[in-house]
Amino acid sequence: MRKFKLLLTIFLLPITFIIYYLTSDEYGIPSYIDKQKTLDKTQIENENIRAEISAYIKKIDLLNAKNPNIDLLNEKAFELLGVSEKDTIVINTDNL
Repeated sequence: MRKFKLLLTIFLLPITFIIYYLTSDEYGIPSYIDKQKTLDKTQIENENIRAEISAYIKKIDLLNAKNPNIDLLNEKAFELLGVSEKDTIVINTDNL
């Protein structure tokens, strides 16, 4: 009977630890799922930031010192200063 109790303890202890770590909130499967969701959100945010950076890089390239894009300069002047050329039609799409 003593051998049976010893064997039961030896086999039951690892199974108990495995079940605990699979079901616990800190280390188990639910924790893995939460961390995976957080990782997915972070990757999506990183992709959005990379897209914004590439858009800004394209705009910076259009405003190079040797050959600036006049249309982009006019657009930025209107956005920042509220100044536009004479006889220019401005359509505000924010209030539509």
